[in-house]
Amino acid sequence: MSWTCKVRSFALVVTGVLALGTDTASAADVVFDPVPAPPSPEAPTSIYVWSGPYAGAFVGYNFSRFRNAPDVSFDGDGAVGGVYAGYNFESGPIVYGVEADFGGSGVDGTGFSPALGGDVDGEQNIFGSLRGRVGYQADPFLVFATGGIAASRNELSSGGASDPQTSVGFTVGAGVEAKITDDLAGRLEYRYSKFGSETYDLGNTSVSSGFDEHSIRAGVALKF
Repeated sequence: MSWTCKVRSFALVVTGVLALGTDTASAADVVFDPVPAPPSPEAPTSIYVWSGPYAGAFVGYNFSRFRNAPDVSFDGDGAVGGVYAGYNFESGPIVYGVEADFGGSGVDGTGFSPALGGDVDGEQNIFGSLRGRVGYQADPFLVFATGGIAASRNELSSGGASDPQTSVGFTVGAGVEAKITDDLAGRLEYRYSKFGSETYDLGNTSVSSGFDEHSIRAGVALKF
């Protein structure tokens, strides 16, 4: 082989090596993007915001009992209605707060008293309470329990004489609320209230009578 052929062969080998090195380097420069990991599932959050102030109105029906007036206990019943307002706080699914209500009552009843020799009439006029509340939210519902102090203005009458007195006691209950819109919620509630005895002046005699009631109420409140 001549010297010229050897040079040409060497040049071809060098060219091939350089080309192979260039291709290898280019392949090494390729960057493969990692496949993104699927997003981790987020913890479910409440759709509705229960925290904050609210106010509303309610209607209901009470089943009551006037105790020992003076030697007779008798039942009464009637429609009630009023307003309520409160403030809620949230801690996860737990909702807690404070609430007050005030209303008027058409509850009345009558019982015959052998001691007085005639009928005794009992009426509830106005009432109110201040309570704590705690509940569990499962959107769009809130199941709650409530309890606190209560007061009721009652009146006993017999033989043309009557006397109103204010009784203080306690109230406990439970219910469920449902969100109608983000700012409007309806509720259905049961309450039991028991009031201490008060002395009523009925002319020639004084009567010491207590009072308790069962109440079923429905209401609608606006959240501010």
